[in-house]
Amino acid sequence: RAAPSRTMLSSTKSAVRAGLATARRVVRVGGVPEHFNTPWHTAAANGSFDAAGLEIAWTDFPGGTGAMTSALRAGEIDIAIALTEGLVADLHLRKPDAYKLLGTYVRTPLTWGVHVSAKSALKGMGDLVGATYAVSRMGSGSHLMACVDAHQRGLDPSTLAYEIVGSLDGARAALSRGQADVFMWEKFTTKFLVDAGEWRRVGEVPTPWPCFTIAASH
Repeated sequence: RAAPSRTMLSSTKSAVRAGLATARRVVRVGGVPEHFNTPWHTAAANGSFDAAGLEIAWTDFPGGTGAMTSALRAGEIDIAIALTEGLVADLHLRKPDAYKLLGTYVRTPLTWGVHVSAKSALKGMGDLVGATYAVSRMGSGSHLMACVDAHQRGLDPSTLAYEIVGSLDGARAALSRGQADVFMWEKFTTKFLVDAGEWRRVGEVPTPWPCFTIAASH
């Protein structure tokens, strides 16, 4: 399972000035290692956080939203850029005052690709009844969107079977070995696997809500 990796985000100018001025406040921010979070890295490289006296300690979470909610609860990060459905479900099912939702980060829906191994006999969404879903972890977006898709297609989400794989790399291994049949993940992040012929995309499921929300510890 891929572990979170932390990087201090700052401009060269900021790093030099930090040795001459008072220490800046370090804010620990977590997000998935995907294109959605490029603005954070660009802003830090341009010194945009300097005026506020902040330095961003960025942590990539390959395990997705479920890993970030756990990190928020454990006090390992201050802010998470995470999937809306994962944050709401976590607050609903667990201690609701563990952290707060600050607002929407990405307003458009996230389009989840529904993927199977290129060697799979599954050809379309109608073939997924009885399939085992690879999920990064329970309560993650890959888990919740499997439930959303089942509900939208008139199926009982409680009948779905899961294989916990931890990350995208874990899903690749699980589908290759036949430990799981299908994996739902953001379609552009997985495009290289479809283009390479490792996976086939048999469907797409857009979220019926804004896709990313900013959450913060109290």
